[in-house]
Formats: sequence, structure tokens, C-alpha cells
Amino acid sequence: MFEIKRRKQLKKKTKVILIIIAAMLVAFFVFAYFMVMNQFNIGIDPLTSQGGSSASGKRLEISFSYSKQRLIASSQYAFWIEDMDGNYIDTIYVTEWTAQGGFSYRPHSIPQWVSVANPGSMNETEIDAISGATPRSGDYTVTWDFTDRNGNPLTGTEYRFFIEGTMNNEDDVLFTGIINIGNEAWTQTPTPHFSIPDSEYKEMLTNITVSFFPG
Repeated sequence: MFEIKRRKQLKKKTKVILIIIAAMLVAFFVFAYFMVMNQFNIGIDPLTSQGGSSASGKRLEISFSYSKQRLIASSQYAFWIEDMDGNYIDTIYVTEWTAQGGFSYRPHSIPQWVSVANPGSMNETEIDAISGATPRSGDYTVTWDFTDRNGNPLTGTEYRFFIEGTMNNEDDVLFTGIINIGNEAWTQTPTPHFSIPDSEYKEMLTNITVSFFPG
């Protein structure tokens, strides 16, 4: 009798363990599914397609061509502003996988933006305001309205823009330039600086133009 009871208890414990393992596997695959969905962007296009913007007033517009890289550690980028002393002002746009915690899994994902913007200190509302899913390949425009991260209007006359892209693991590109605020509109084409000069992924971010409109 004792042996039969012991076997029943063992069978019950084994069943509980199997249920727990199954639940953990389901949770893991659900997590992995959403990480891959986010990384490869099977979702809504959050950026403004070129020609679709109706922005007005004083603004900075950055237009670019994007080619999605079908690689795991790729297709992440950020646009942000600093003052002339190197102080962080605001993020115009960043791919949400990195902003929402991907930087802790892949330290080489747009590392300069992560270092400057410190997304780990941002709350969910702040992250949502500056990020969106990685878009499909195409031509896009992002716009900055000359406010800081808290929405306060800026009064300076010079700032710096930065565009960073992680094309594959540690294979990065950086564009930067000076924003001169005046009464005349202007457009400039920044030069790319590649961490790997002979990178085979240079087509990820191309045809970048930065335009100022005095309003």
C-alpha cells in the first residue's frame, strides 16, 4: 500500500514539474516571438514617408533612404540633438527595440545614442514619445521642432545633429553636422563615418539631407 501511495505522489509531482516546464517554454517562445517581431518590424510604419509631411513653423527636417538589413543584430538607428558643448537636448527618433531595453542585450546597438540619451533612466512615456518600430525599406523624414526633451522651446542659435545607425553588430555609421538658426532656409548633406570603412552594409542609411526652415 505504501509503495502504491509513493508512486502516486511521485507521478503527481512529475506532472506538476512537466506543467511548469511547459509553461516556461511557452513564455520563452512568446518572448522570443515578440523580440523577433520587433527587431524585424512586422508592424506599423511610424515614420513620415517623404512627401507626406505637413509640418510648418521653425523646424529641422531630416530626410533619408532606409534599407532594412535582414540580420539579427542590425537595423537600429537614432536621430538626436546636442548643444555645442555636447549636452544632450532631445531625441528626434530612435528605433524602439533599442530604446525599450535592447541596449542591455546588445551593448553595440547604437551605443553613442545610448551613452548620451541614457534610455535606462527614461520612463515608458518618454520612450514612447521618441521611438517607433523599425520601418520597412523606403524614403522617410523626421522633424524636430526646436524644443528640448521636456517640450521647452530653445533659444540658442547653434546646435549639433547626430544620426547613428547600427548596420550589423559593431558595424556602425555616424552622420553629424551643425544647425545654424537664422532667417534663411538651408539644406546640407552630411558625410557618413563608418566604423568599418569597407562595410558591406553601407546601404542601410543613405541619401541623407538635413534642412532648416525658419518658419
